[in-house]
Amino acid sequence: MRRFVFFLALIGLLSFHPGAGAYDESKPSVVWSVMADGIGDLTFASEEWVTEANRVLTDAVARHSANLKGLGTFTLCEVAHNPPAYLHVDGALAWHAKFDGASVTVASGELPASECDLKIQGDHSIISNLARIQYHGNNPEVVAAAQARLKKLSRWEIDGKMTDHKPLRAILRHLHDEMAGPTMPRFLWMTPEWVEIARRMVSDRAAMSVYDDGLRDVDFIFAESFGGGPAYAFPEGEAGGFWIKVNYGEITVGSGLLPKALEPADLLSTGLYLPILNVGRTVNAAMNEADLKSQEEYRAKAFEPDPSLKKPIHSGYNSPSGRGPMPKGMSLVMSVLHDELSKRTSGELPSDYYDDIPEKWGKPMAFDRSESYDKSWVLYDQFTIYGDPIK
Repeated sequence: MRRFVFFLALIGLLSFHPGAGAYDESKPSVVWSVMADGIGDLTFASEEWVTEANRVLTDAVARHSANLKGLGTFTLCEVAHNPPAYLHVDGALAWHAKFDGASVTVASGELPASECDLKIQGDHSIISNLARIQYHGNNPEVVAAAQARLKKLSRWEIDGKMTDHKPLRAILRHLHDEMAGPTMPRFLWMTPEWVEIARRMVSDRAAMSVYDDGLRDVDFIFAESFGGGPAYAFPEGEAGGFWIKVNYGEITVGSGLLPKALEPADLLSTGLYLPILNVGRTVNAAMNEADLKSQEEYRAKAFEPDPSLKKPIHSGYNSPSGRGPMPKGMSLVMSVLHDELSKRTSGELPSDYYDDIPEKWGKPMAFDRSESYDKSWVLYDQFTIYGDPIK
């Protein structure tokens, strides 16, 4: 039986043991601080991502052709298990590059280890976040700290070793930095670093001139919070969630509970993390008929009212301030938020790591992730998302 650190789910109370390394929102995230700007638009190792990587590598190899004449051959392959469910990909996404002197061939797909000089396999969400980290312009000690934290969170299979050829190593570092910007990160739903994506998305959209007229006269606060989340994501038992305040066109996005000083919210949604998690990370635009049927079946069981719970599974949206619905201008800014955040959300379930979760909240569902999802690639039974050991 895996370590039980969990909650009294059936009465809606938390029983997490406080642990070291909980996210301090007054300090910047070591991972986010060395990531590329933006939120990316390409899924790691997808066809579109490989096409862009091919362009970057081909240009770099041509630029350094004189330095590569004595290289010989070198083949690299990366395999990312548990890709995003909305892509409807079974197993893994993979890509490879074959260098031969001053030429390179880049393609999608996995190669056997026997054909590779270096083959790396890990969890897609962890690899995606590592791929977002930039060397150029960042403190190498901070880069190393961010990488060390992320590397703890996945199981790795590594065959072979990196080349000792200095020009090729420089080219591969250049590839990494060039692809950091386009690559989408994948964080855990409603955690502070996940909220960083929402913050960037909402702030950037609100700054577009097309939304100015709709936001200029808006004074409104939206908030969502979910309790009872897993200890690997919320090690101090803190609530997951975020809030957005529009103050006459100026945007503030915060993580966790709405501060008391800003209460009451104008639009508020609360509930339990576990039953809502997989519905909260769906990419609605990519759902097929089977997905919709699977989600409907899940909702019927998971959201069924339970009089034994002290808190509702989900409150729906209400207006504590009594000011009514969200203004249209703010709604337009936030209209893409659900799907775009879901594309950048990792696919773990707390029931992968804890035994005492009701089946109706823990059974993997087809609309949420592929049957081929392999929980052994992610190590949240050993470490929190901050790289601290689970106690």
